[in-house]
Amino acid sequence: MTRWFRLVTRAIPMLALLALATPARAQDPGQVQDEIARTDTRIEHADELLARHPSPEAQLFLDNAKLIQARAKTAFAAGLPGVALRLTLQARAAADRVISMVQGLPDPERVTAQLERTREIIERARDHIGDCPLERARYLLQVATAMEQRAEDAATEGRFLAALQLTMSARERALRALRLCNVADNAREAAERALGRTDEVITRAQDSVSTHGDEPARQALARAISIQAEARREFLVERFEPCLRLTQTARTFAARALRLSGGAI
Repeated sequence: MTRWFRLVTRAIPMLALLALATPARAQDPGQVQDEIARTDTRIEHADELLARHPSPEAQLFLDNAKLIQARAKTAFAAGLPGVALRLTLQARAAADRVISMVQGLPDPERVTAQLERTREIIERARDHIGDCPLERARYLLQVATAMEQRAEDAATEGRFLAALQLTMSARERALRALRLCNVADNAREAAERALGRTDEVITRAQDSVSTHGDEPARQALARAISIQAEARREFLVERFEPCLRLTQTARTFAARALRLSGGAI
């Protein structure tokens, strides 16, 4: 039972990204119906893959996706498009996990963490090279920004390998822009900023979970707090790269706690 709970609670790695689009679409039943149809297609694809390459662990995720999708359709039929959208995105994320597992693609949680890291580097580059006289550096930053947006879109669509490739290319260009302007990639500064951002998400999650949280939300929040504490220990001993990886993971769990308790990501 414990293993099943662990699998289910890890089945929705991309919801932090997908939930960003939820409020705008939740009021349009036609668009929600389109999202439900997209999830049906993703589940069918996962089913076909599993038929060719059976995997008991992946099957658990797919069974969970089907159950959540059935609940999404019930909610839609009951005139609750916002609830239906939230559920169908959960189901799609679980199906995406199945596809990644069977095809040997990058783990969606790893992709989420890399997207976060690239966004932070691009933001830092934008802050530091605004006054740089080199047109080449500004051009590289523009390319990096556009490429990262394509990576975000690919992740939202479940194309995790493409998302990972794009975000790593975007990061390389942003770092090159920083180097051209003789701005070092300050690992301490990056870690400190990332820790602060995670603290903000955890604080919002604590407020939301204390009011509306169920057991899965409390579990996700506890995990976020534990990992963030570990990240801070790494920061104190000046192990900044491990600190960054840990705080990004903590932020993913905090975002999950927010989503599960109905808070805004």
